[in-house]
Amino acid sequence: MAGSPLALLRAQLLVYLATTSDDPLYTPAVLNQLLRDVHHGLIDEIHKTNRSYLTKEVLLTPDASSQPAWATQPLETYTFATQDPAITDFAYWSELRKTNEDGDLMQECRQEELRDAGNGYFCVLGTDDAPVIRVSKDTEVGLNLYLKYGYWPADLVLDTDTPGGIPVQFQDVLPLEACFGFGLGGESEFPADLKQRWIDRKAALIAHVSKRGVQVSRTRVNPFDIEDFA
Repeated sequence: MAGSPLALLRAQLLVYLATTSDDPLYTPAVLNQLLRDVHHGLIDEIHKTNRSYLTKEVLLTPDASSQPAWATQPLETYTFATQDPAITDFAYWSELRKTNEDGDLMQECRQEELRDAGNGYFCVLGTDDAPVIRVSKDTEVGLNLYLKYGYWPADLVLDTDTPGGIPVQFQDVLPLEACFGFGLGGESEFPADLKQRWIDRKAALIAHVSKRGVQVSRTRVNPFDIEDFA
């Protein structure tokens, strides 16, 4: 099922704002940016609501070794931008294992603890645009790493682009959420009925993505802490 293209979402937003496409306050450039910002915000909420909703799996290969003079052994890193193909949509890691999907599970730690953490630890450095995974000093050199990660859908740029990551049935939430445009310049208020519609539809979207089956949710236990219960 095809989603709503940016041009249609922009037209819906103009209807909600009770104005027309020749309004100098609400130019296509302004409305497109409002819709992009709203798209980013909704995806971030979906990420936090259900970490399994938008995920991918890849096999990372280590960077070519470039050992600095002060290092006693290679500092193993995995730069996302130099993977084949490059990973450009990273949002958060979900699972990291040695070698493949059946390999030993690795554990995240703070960067300042990484040197002395022992075997099987890592940290993620950099922004979402340019992340790098660095593994602990005692971890085996030259390993491929199996990574399951949450991703950012592509931005809305062209009029034909559709909002990835949002179910088609809930894409009306984007122009509703963008109705904060009523307040540009501090001159207008969000109409009460329309605001309630936005609240209801957004709540329905988040409820829909939060639980995708009938089974009761389970409490998650960190496998590295199981020994604490012995």
